[in-house]
Amino acid sequence: MKNRILAAILALLMLIPMVLPVFAEEEKKIDYVNANWKSKEERLEAMKDTAMTVTSPDGNMILYVDKNSGEMIIQNQKTGDIVLSNPYDIGQSGLLKREKPYALSQLDLTYTTITTGTAKTMHSYSDCFRVGQATIQELANGIKVNYVLGEQEARVLVPNKISVDDMEALLAAFPEGETDKDKVIMNDIKTKIRGAYVLYASNNANLEAKYPWLKTPSAGMAAVAVKEYPICATTPIYVINDIGAANKWMENYLKQYSGMTDEELIAYIDQTYKKVEEKGIDDFSSGEKPKFEISATYEITNSGLVATVDTNSLTYDTTKYIVNTISILPYFNAASASKKVQDADGKTVNVCDYGYTFIPDGSGALVRFEDLFADNGKQVKFENDMYGNDYALYQVKSRNTENMTMPVFGLSNHTDKTGFFAVIEDGDAHGIITSNHSVAYHSIYTAFKITPTDVYDLADAFSGGSSSSNKIGITAEKIYRGICKVNYTLLVDDEVAANAGLDSYYENTYVGMANCYRDYLEGKDLLSKIPDSQINKEFTQIFFETFGSIEVDDKVLTFPVRKNKALTTFGDIKNIYATLRDKGVGNMSFILKGFANGGLLSEYPTSLDWEKSVGGEEGFIDILEHSKENGYEIIPDAEFGYSYGAGWFSGYSNKKHGTRTLDNRYSTKRTYYAATQTFERTGGVAVSTASFEYLYGLFYKSVAEYDISALSVRSLGSDLNSDFDKEDYYDREASKDNIVTMLKLLKGKENGNKSYKLLVDAGNSFAMPYADVVLSVSLDSSRRSEMSEAVPFFGIVYHGSKIFAGNAFNMEGDTDFAFLKAIENGAVLYFTIAKQNVELLKFDPIYNKYYSVSYDKLEDTIVDTYTRYNELMKDVQDMYIVDHEFIEATRTEDGGKADKSQVVSVEYGYKENGKYESKVGFILNYTAYEIEVTTPAGTVEKIPSFGYVKYYK
Repeated sequence: MKNRILAAILALLMLIPMVLPVFAEEEKKIDYVNANWKSKEERLEAMKDTAMTVTSPDGNMILYVDKNSGEMIIQNQKTGDIVLSNPYDIGQSGLLKREKPYALSQLDLTYTTITTGTAKTMHSYSDCFRVGQATIQELANGIKVNYVLGEQEARVLVPNKISVDDMEALLAAFPEGETDKDKVIMNDIKTKIRGAYVLYASNNANLEAKYPWLKTPSAGMAAVAVKEYPICATTPIYVINDIGAANKWMENYLKQYSGMTDEELIAYIDQTYKKVEEKGIDDFSSGEKPKFEISATYEITNSGLVATVDTNSLTYDTTKYIVNTISILPYFNAASASKKVQDADGKTVNVCDYGYTFIPDGSGALVRFEDLFADNGKQVKFENDMYGNDYALYQVKSRNTENMTMPVFGLSNHTDKTGFFAVIEDGDAHGIITSNHSVAYHSIYTAFKITPTDVYDLADAFSGGSSSSNKIGITAEKIYRGICKVNYTLLVDDEVAANAGLDSYYENTYVGMANCYRDYLEGKDLLSKIPDSQINKEFTQIFFETFGSIEVDDKVLTFPVRKNKALTTFGDIKNIYATLRDKGVGNMSFILKGFANGGLLSEYPTSLDWEKSVGGEEGFIDILEHSKENGYEIIPDAEFGYSYGAGWFSGYSNKKHGTRTLDNRYSTKRTYYAATQTFERTGGVAVSTASFEYLYGLFYKSVAEYDISALSVRSLGSDLNSDFDKEDYYDREASKDNIVTMLKLLKGKENGNKSYKLLVDAGNSFAMPYADVVLSVSLDSSRRSEMSEAVPFFGIVYHGSKIFAGNAFNMEGDTDFAFLKAIENGAVLYFTIAKQNVELLKFDPIYNKYYSVSYDKLEDTIVDTYTRYNELMKDVQDMYIVDHEFIEATRTEDGGKADKSQVVSVEYGYKENGKYESKVGFILNYTAYEIEVTTPAGTVEKIPSFGYVKYYK
């Protein structure tokens, strides 16, 4: 081989004058990664000459599309606002060299190679536009982009990973040239090839002595390198920065100057790669790079942009690869995390954009850019699945976190006065909302989980098994085939709107986002204001989850038996109602949990069989009549989502109706216990949503016999599970549709049956149009340390349109905090109670957490809390929350100290003439000391610890 190389070199030396100029005069194109645009305005001007342009229906919004990079820019002609799909200053950013091309992506696709289990990501710029594999089609108000991600060539003759020594040996075969000009050109080629790689090395001081052109990495970078490639501890290596961009020109150089045939070059690449990584040859060096084809449309609207990906257009080799997720516009309107500017004294300083991302975490949360910047530029990434855990999977992730019930997110940049609010319109059940805060940019976007995957412990396969280190990965045989759609509304700064003379717009704040979402839901007929006829002007509503009976161990003539014992009887409810009414509590609703079908751990409700221990059927009929005569509400509970068993000939069986996991076992719900830091099964088998319609038909025959007007179907609003039954497969999106169908049946919309007032838990967005009452709503965020504030986004959207409550008040650890959160969000009060035999609960593995439900001990707390709450909130029941802000307060003198503190101001009002007008407000003091504050009404108030003040406009 050496002789062949030498002969080739001699031959090439004779041709250098003719060949080298070809490479010296390469076509000049825009270097998008390193372009030196100083502003988004400059980026727009650079794009205008060659961009495709599309106009919104009203002619106000213009969409510019760069045909060579896929970048998009939206310009609002009324306000002058410019919003970019990708940052304009990537070349000057703090991203690593290999990361910079990724920031130009509009679509990311992650996949796993089945044979190796290696997960990788393809980016629409690096793996498609940059190598000329995208086509763009103009539509009436938008564009359609056909992406081909991955190299189409059968073999890429470029080493992906190679030691520095091997690279130098390869380059040593290149001819140097005879003239000075030839030598300069060849030296530039070698430098260009080296520059296409990222150096991975330890911080060995001998590096620079041996390789003068190498820069010794920092200790931190060296540690990262050695961890990823252990060979770096002794041997520095190169890893290709962007194979998609490099292969076109580098392969030509290697073929032209190395003196090797294709076969010899392949063998050389394979050999050098094996030295670096013992696993073998990966996709990029072995010859076949995966290819994925998919289409997306981007439509400009009068208010922003709609991005749609139809996964039916996705094609790839399913025998070799698994598509994990597809991310849409991961850098849309990204804000700067750090940039260099000149201060007033002419010094160069680092600054960040001011603003925040909004995450629908619980009630809502903000991540402020300036807070992360102040924390030494902290980098963090928040991501969570929409609608919480899928209990058809073994992997359950949510530990001490609040669920995301609203498929929305947003970003507000106060520095450049732009922002957006996004609604996931389709595919939301597969959505993963990600708030990404890197060294260079702050962004928020959604990825869509295309293929369900799971991991389970082998010990779980055996009864009584304990934790095992043997983990088994399993993947669904089907992928999600459907629409992934995100609707972006551009927000407008108040000052910009005033200068543009706008009367109607959504302000660039989280309140503006909430107003936008409320209007969006109303415009889709998914939300409407509570009618005046349903408002009790004297009393706010209060809900009591009332435990009926529980099955316990007992003995009859020394023989062990299971016996049903009452926790609350129908007669007890009458007495509780009368007592509370006489003490000033009104507008009461009692949820009957565990009154039928076996008690708290009830059989599946294909019928209603009232327990004798609580009063039986006669007692139920009596209390229904009593409630109607006296003006309180009875709401029977029916758990359709989970089964704790079924009676003979009930029509339900786990075999027919239970949800299956990916390995064909029954799925159960799991609850996180902080004490053990594990998820424990609650015992109920998850029921396939595909069975709901049939099972409800059986239930309706029984419930229709009674004059019931309301039903509690709580898990239909809180849980969303797949069903991986191989013969009858339903992914989360299909299960969501099944739940909506079930809710329509309960509302009489699908079958002409009686319509019930419905009570659900949590408030997943797809259930909200059919829910009249929502309990166990998150009134706070997960409060992760990197989150700046919790905001009442859920309350701003739904108060005045829905009745909702947080967790049971008596189950809260801090009732003072819970009371203020109820005011801030506009949530009503809710208690869990039992009248007798409460001590029996502590022996039940599921209900032993209900240690503070004794009505006799709670009565005074209920009366006092309700009286205080009702006085504050009865006048605002039908009002919207129209404003919310964090304001500065001053700590009152205490031991000679005074300092500043941030407290919450919330305002209620009406929407009049398209605008939100404040009527009444509260200032809430969440601090542990007394504060002094000036209200928006202009009065100075002192507010005690965990206190509040009410004021009128």
